[in-house]
Amino acid sequence: MDPTDLCARLVADGAVGALQAAWIDASGTAATCAFGTADADARFALASLSKPLVAIACLVAVEEGSLELERPVVGTATLADLLAHCSGLPFDDPAARRVQLEPDTGWPDVAEAYEAVSPELPARTRRTYSNVGYVRAARELEAATGMAWDAYVRAAVLDPLAMAATAFGSAADDPSVVEVREAGLMGHGQQLFNGDRFRALGLPQSGAYGTASDYLRLVRLVLCDGVGEDGTRLIAPETCALLRTVHGGALPGGVGQFMEWERCDWALGFEVRDAKVPHWTGPALSPAAFTHFGASGTLAFGDPASGAAAVILADRGTYSGWMLQAGAWPDICAAIAA
Repeated sequence: MDPTDLCARLVADGAVGALQAAWIDASGTAATCAFGTADADARFALASLSKPLVAIACLVAVEEGSLELERPVVGTATLADLLAHCSGLPFDDPAARRVQLEPDTGWPDVAEAYEAVSPELPARTRRTYSNVGYVRAARELEAATGMAWDAYVRAAVLDPLAMAATAFGSAADDPSVVEVREAGLMGHGQQLFNGDRFRALGLPQSGAYGTASDYLRLVRLVLCDGVGEDGTRLIAPETCALLRTVHGGALPGGVGQFMEWERCDWALGFEVRDAKVPHWTGPALSPAAFTHFGASGTLAFGDPASGAAAVILADRGTYSGWMLQAGAWPDICAAIAA
């Protein structure tokens, strides 16, 4: 079935209330669509699609000589280990989450709370998907560059890729931002993605908002060895390869309690599809595909084997598993990659 028809059906059937997508299929044909309460300019909570933005910014800083990927930063764990979820740090931290809920706290307070979190495992022994690791990576970026991490991401990644609709954080009443259904809670009645505190903080692990067309520029950069749509090189081919090459070896692990595997391959920023079963993209993509999803209902992938790439943004949290049902992510991925 045509990807546009599949996207339209998800809204028509009530699985989601708003959907926006942008893709390039295996033939090289580009397309976009928007359905429900979203138009082409609507901005969605990217959730964990925020992480690759931070990873690419770190790689730009590495090329500039500000950061070192293999220097230990948390015990024996390196910056590369943080970006590939094999640092030994936990998924998140209750105390740091409580700090986020306090009305007068900001990024320095949250970062300090996360810096107090200790690893649970030795580095490079298990792949534990970690929000903590990305806060620590953002702090390393700040210390190395002398810039606020979000300002550096803007200057090093978003502006060069003309991702003008993408930003970390959002005003609580921004009419361009689509509210997430079944968003989940930060705690004490504060919703993830929609709540005042979440939007005000705009944290590196999950706090970006943007459009599918914007984010597709990032995916295409990784597919095109570091060259943007306008032909400008952002990072060197060998640096770009780190975003789609397994780091840390063949480690067991997974994404919280959502999916776990005996071999959980991950690059810097993006997950590597490999032969994982089950998988949020289904069986259609090649083992070389790089992917990421976000708990707000967002998905991105690029497949070097076919040249296909896609970003699918929706307004429903993933906790119910709606995106794995017939007609949802796996079928849309298969239609684009065919």
